[in-house]
Amino acid sequence: MKTRPARQYWIKIVVAAAAVCVCAPALRADWGSLRANNRGGRGVEVRRANPVVVRGRPEVRPEVRPEARVAVARHWDNEAERRQGYFWGRYHPGLFIGGLPVGCVQVSVGTVGYDYYDGVFFQPTPQGSYEVVAPPIGVVVPQLPDGAEAIVVGATTYYYAAGAFYLQGPTGYAVVPAPVGVIVPGLPPGATPATINGRMYYVAGSTYFMPMMQGGVTVYMTARP
Repeated sequence: MKTRPARQYWIKIVVAAAAVCVCAPALRADWGSLRANNRGGRGVEVRRANPVVVRGRPEVRPEVRPEARVAVARHWDNEAERRQGYFWGRYHPGLFIGGLPVGCVQVSVGTVGYDYYDGVFFQPTPQGSYEVVAPPIGVVVPQLPDGAEAIVVGATTYYYAAGAFYLQGPTGYAVVPAPVGVIVPGLPPGATPATINGRMYYVAGSTYFMPMMQGGVTVYMTARP
């Protein structure tokens, strides 16, 4: 009398176990793999690479898939680092390079010539190299540097990039003296600190920048000490 219920009980267990085995591959594909677990998420996907030999024995190291780097903050998420991504962000006055970048154009102020490329001005040296110089006032370039920002002062629109202020003219964009009292979000490459009359400034070429707080962050206002 008691064996039949027990037998039915074990039959149910066997049937349930078989059903789990049949469904297991689908469950593993949806939730057990690194690819599935990261689907739609912000994590960095890690998968196994080929074994490498470490101290005489094979070892498997994880490999980060480049296309899955979605959780890491990019450099351009930060304003200062984003500006360094522009070509002019890697050059500062006084830097020497062995050759000019492809695409340089020749510009001049009076009888002084320069080579220009995307916000950076170069001059040749007797040693055959080229020196990065501050943007010369009065020079006219055919186009604005990448990343130039429009700044409106009264009825005048300036363009600011790499520490230089540009005004649009009939033949291009002329480098002009910095208007006083203009606030910019960051310093140009190579700006150096200077204390004048007890006040802190940063100097880039002929332009002085005074640090100040605005909205909880440091910005820089053009000034005339």
